[in-house]
Amino acid sequence: MTQTEAIRDGPGLFSTPLSCGGGYLGHGGSGFGYVIRAATTVDGRRTITVSTHSRSADPQTAARQEDSLRDLIDHALCRTT
Repeated sequence: MTQTEAIRDGPGLFSTPLSCGGGYLGHGGSGFGYVIRAATTVDGRRTITVSTHSRSADPQTAARQEDSLRDLIDHALCRTT
């Protein structure tokens, strides 16, 4: 199962697995020129909000940006120190 297949959604929140185990609840949005993601570990011990200034019209660039955002969130929430 890929990470994208493992993502589940509910009342406006998405549950996504973390590479270090467990998962996080999050939600995001985008508009002209920006993308934002908010995520909190299920136990509530770590939270991150990421905002970036671009949303490419090119599907490949947009997919790379989404992958980078997921990687950044995963890294921040899995950090041990």
